[in-house]
Amino acid sequence: MSDARNTSLARSTPALSELAALLLVPAASVGFIRIFEQTTDIVPILLAGLGSSLFALAMRYARVPLFIAGPLSLIALGVGLLNWLAPGTASFGVIPTIETREALQLVSDEAMEQFRSQRAPVDAISGFVAAAAAGAWISAFIVDWAAMRLRLAFEPVLPAGLLFVFSAVIGSGQYRILSTLIFGAAVILWTVAHRLSRERLNLWLTADRRRGPSRIASGAALFGAAAVALGVVAGPLLPGANETELLDWRNSGDPTRVVISPYVSIQSRLVTQTDVELFKVTSERPSYYRLAGLDTYENGRWVAKGQEQSEEDGRLPGLRPSAGTTQSVTQTFELQNLGGDWLPAAFAPTRIEAGTKVNWIGESGSLIVLEGSGEAEDLEYTVESLVPLYTADELRRASTEGTQGIRRRYLDVPDEVSPVVAQTARQITEGAATDYDRLILLQTYFRGFDYSVSLSPRNNDDPHGQFLAERVGFCQQFSDTFALMARSLGIPSRVAVGFTWGSPVAGEPNTWQVTGRHTHAWPEAYFDDLGWVAFEPTPQRGSPSGTGYTNVDAQQDEPTQPNFDSTTTTTPLDQPESELPQNSIPTDGPEIALEPVASGTTQTTIGLRWILGPLALLGIVFGLPAVRRARLARRRSSAVSTAQRVDTAWAEVAEALEHHHGLLRGPSETRTDFGARLVQQSQFAHLPVDSLGQLANAARYAPDLVTEAQAKAAEAASDTIVTEFRAEKSVLGRWWYDADPRRLLKPTHRVTVK
Repeated sequence: MSDARNTSLARSTPALSELAALLLVPAASVGFIRIFEQTTDIVPILLAGLGSSLFALAMRYARVPLFIAGPLSLIALGVGLLNWLAPGTASFGVIPTIETREALQLVSDEAMEQFRSQRAPVDAISGFVAAAAAGAWISAFIVDWAAMRLRLAFEPVLPAGLLFVFSAVIGSGQYRILSTLIFGAAVILWTVAHRLSRERLNLWLTADRRRGPSRIASGAALFGAAAVALGVVAGPLLPGANETELLDWRNSGDPTRVVISPYVSIQSRLVTQTDVELFKVTSERPSYYRLAGLDTYENGRWVAKGQEQSEEDGRLPGLRPSAGTTQSVTQTFELQNLGGDWLPAAFAPTRIEAGTKVNWIGESGSLIVLEGSGEAEDLEYTVESLVPLYTADELRRASTEGTQGIRRRYLDVPDEVSPVVAQTARQITEGAATDYDRLILLQTYFRGFDYSVSLSPRNNDDPHGQFLAERVGFCQQFSDTFALMARSLGIPSRVAVGFTWGSPVAGEPNTWQVTGRHTHAWPEAYFDDLGWVAFEPTPQRGSPSGTGYTNVDAQQDEPTQPNFDSTTTTTPLDQPESELPQNSIPTDGPEIALEPVASGTTQTTIGLRWILGPLALLGIVFGLPAVRRARLARRRSSAVSTAQRVDTAWAEVAEALEHHHGLLRGPSETRTDFGARLVQQSQFAHLPVDSLGQLANAARYAPDLVTEAQAKAAEAASDTIVTEFRAEKSVLGRWWYDADPRRLLKPTHRVTVK
């Protein structure tokens, strides 16, 4: 009788022990407030720890064996991270695809580079938060296993303790007493709970079974509280507690400052941060706003090396145009969610007023935040720039010979670059009389390609050959290949990264809001006496400052394009000599290690939505379809011209064809060809896909000729086709078409017809 009762008691789980074990990992995770900038950044980590504990508890109560519960927990973690970090890329939200791998690789590269180069507190990029959340999830499951299945005493504290020690070692000095108190209290609670559960059997048949637990609890709590208080109060008072550490491991190794290159973050901003407000700028003349000039191509990416920097406030020394048409332009920047080290400015900056010094790279004309000042956020500053407004004749007369230092740095083409790049460049520019004419021929060639951020899987062995063969890409591929082609022709070139001018801010004259969708890259070529000149090979893009020599109108990712007046100009020769810094091109200097990573991080709100979604069932059932319909309505309302309305109608049908029938337009098919192919199939023969394809083709290549009647006909055809597709589905199928989270998490880009 006694043995049976003891066995039953041993298999039971006291509520206090459950609670104490469940709180260990979340309490340890509080220590991550010492690593991240915002205290709310730890919320996903806390939720991961709690979620894992609840999952383990459910497995135990369902009597699922450990060898099954463990893998199931890892699968749940993997699916959660996959849908958080690479939303919409996995089949059925579970099976990873090539796009999933590429998206996760971007996040991983960014996290590793930031981990090597940044010091806490840091911005909560998705890679950091995901790694911490994964650690919390795994630790919580191990804690539950050790505490509830094996009934161990000390071992359950170890996984949580590792999280706490990691945050203490990596984190900053902020919140250390608070985080220590919270974790210490959780350890005390577990110690008391475990001791009570162990003594419960020993006290079962004794007369002291009521007083025993109270004595154990009070004694353990008193001892634990005294130990924690001694540590957090007396510890900082010990001799040497505030002295510099004997081994400063954070600053060991190469003393060179590491600054993260914005190059690879382009795709991340264009895809996942489309509507994130990065900064506002007030200027009498909108421009491309440049972050960095990258001079070296290696390992498949552009970086900047050997560029000397100095602290400046006021006049900025460095390379300036000494001839040609220019204009002095003043810009005032208000940074919002930009992040990173680089500060935007129209090229080429000549003076800055920031209330504090900034680091200045004269050779590339780039501004970065002062080392140790954090990232470029919540900063306001004013920049004066000498903006080039060159003419074609000025560039034809100029030489691209450059100095020895210029040619050594800006003509290198690594062996890893496919020979097809140089071969194609020679074919395109054959017969051109000047280097300027060669660059214009290259630009014209690329502007016949298609612009898209949705690319086929990359061939890492020959990315340039793939790009030239497929003839589709976004600004990164265009600027990259253009610069390498120019170098192969003996023209010094590099890649610039920054932003187009943004959207006008209502009620604020000459003020523009720049968001993630305005992220851009473009190539620059060097001309003697004129300096670095921007070209624009990317379709649907055009600099307001380069219209005079690129023959490309000002264009960006906006539904309408302004017409900028470029007639008001001055030249540097008209300005007092004292106001013009002397030209200087530093050719040697300490290396600034710039490695590109995928910044522009996926917002943690995606992760929170995924975690909290199951708790809001009504919101899923009714809210997601409503969001879908609202986004479609917004896309239609944003199409202001008749051509845009036709293109929007076509986009709706293309999405429905892909979702309902798995049909996609081939890479060599026009919209007319695609529509004609569809009507040859009996299931589509009665639908107006052919006529809609013809209208969409006309809107693509002759937008100005599209009439109001044609736009209405296209919208009516789209409504007819989509309605019939939906009617073929069941009620559940129609709901899933509207509520599929993979489609909702994809950005809905505004339609722009050029």
